[in-house]
Amino acid sequence: MPTSKKPERLVADANPILAALLGGAARRVFFESGVREFAVPEKVIEEVRAHVPALARKLGLNAAFLDYSLDLLPLIRYARQAYRQNIPEAKRLIEHRDPDDVDVLALTLRLGIPLWSNDRDFEEVDVETFTTAHLLSLFFGKSTL
Repeated sequence: MPTSKKPERLVADANPILAALLGGAARRVFFESGVREFAVPEKVIEEVRAHVPALARKLGLNAAFLDYSLDLLPLIRYARQAYRQNIPEAKRLIEHRDPDDVDVLALTLRLGIPLWSNDRDFEEVDVETFTTAHLLSLFFGKSTL
């Protein structure tokens, strides 16, 4: 349920981070939107790093280059300790659909800011969620889609 208001802070799920590493339009949101914080659970960073070797092979790149590119993204990393009190609620809301989404939802609940994800699992959860396409439209106009 995104709004037409440009978010100042977002929790980033793994899929926009992976898209940015693949050279997708998500990079524009990270580097040109003016969003002042992209919060991410450490667990999501671990998930992305697990995909780096396969992405590197797919792109014909050195995995170290993609690791370095990940480190350059303007991500504010949060340890599980920072949102652990929200894990039970996040489990109740999303674990039945995708247990891997619990941490990102718990951080979203803890910080009370919108979530940036292209994952449809969050559609039934009552948090403000933006897709990459919606963020591109908000920040750069419909011509960027």
